[in-house]
Amino acid sequence: MRISGGDARGIRLRVPAGARPASEKVRQAIFSSLAAFVPGARVLDLYCGSGAYGLEALSRGADSAVFVDRDASAVAAAKANAVAAGLEEHAGFRRSDAGRYLKTRAKSDGPFDLVFADPPYSDPAALVAAVQGVAPAVPRGGRVVCEGRKGAGPPPPAAGYVLEADRRYGDTRVLVYRREED
Repeated sequence: MRISGGDARGIRLRVPAGARPASEKVRQAIFSSLAAFVPGARVLDLYCGSGAYGLEALSRGADSAVFVDRDASAVAAAKANAVAAGLEEHAGFRRSDAGRYLKTRAKSDGPFDLVFADPPYSDPAALVAAVQGVAPAVPRGGRVVCEGRKGAGPPPPAAGYVLEADRRYGDTRVLVYRREED
């Protein structure tokens, strides 16, 4: 797996054991559709695994990214990948359960213009919790990108969000929510 665009294009990413990284095809499609919103963005990569989403955003011009995962090996992999890509000075790392992070630190670490939530496919409730929980840390016009299993229904958006895109790539479903209200 590699970073597919931007200054760090082609850098190979270390993937922690047990992680299900987003495919390059899916990431390319997402970043093509969000190209106008990435430069200068403050990014949150929830359930970061290898850190592929956040690192892809940094490579393409995002100002900063915070990587969150409860698994120590995932946080270590994301850090190692940030160093390998030369992006570590723009990255922050938090070893925490996503729900706990959203309740305790997200608002102070944010606001985040772009949030990626890619929880384990075996936990569909985590996607709903992420969409609902991240709302206070996302300003008007911010986007929340959720990856889940193709057959799963979309989580209901939090108050003030609209579903902007619903796309399918193989067995993956990608939902993009836009924040309309403060």
